[in-house]
Amino acid sequence: MSYLLIYLKKTSKSGLKIFPVHIKNILVPHAGTLLGDKALSYAVKIAKLSGATINILHSVEPLPGPPPMVFAKKQDSQMRKEIEQTEEALVQDIREELQKRADYCKSRGINANSIVVKGRPEDEILKYSKNHHIDLIIMAKRRKILGIRGMLKLGSVSRKVLETSDKPVLILE
Repeated sequence: MSYLLIYLKKTSKSGLKIFPVHIKNILVPHAGTLLGDKALSYAVKIAKLSGATINILHSVEPLPGPPPMVFAKKQDSQMRKEIEQTEEALVQDIREELQKRADYCKSRGINANSIVVKGRPEDEILKYSKNHHIDLIIMAKRRKILGIRGMLKLGSVSRKVLETSDKPVLILE
């Protein structure tokens, strides 16, 4: 069995503390951005060391439909059908892109899954991590503000995941 060791420097008296971390499943929420690819590259490095499986997740927020009682019933029905078709095409494109990333992981000898779900990203990330025994979440933050100010100004998705997840979260800039 492989271990990922995290070294924390304590006081000069106690020296370094070693904490073994067993990582079997890594979740990488991916929005199809370069920052998402950066998070995936970190996950690949950790998975190589630990033998973990990488789960690449993209959450598609439902497209809003027309406001109620604005259009005639026939127009409303037609618009909703067009929105549904657009959404399905979008989901298919996203699946193909995520599969390319999963195939990249597999080419590096790492077991990987690509998952596309519908819903609010922060909710779907938390739900997936809870239901699929995720040991580590690696994600990128969207805002590019450095230092302490940057940590205070996390995006809404990364902030909610960081604040409410019971799993370790690694957030990259």
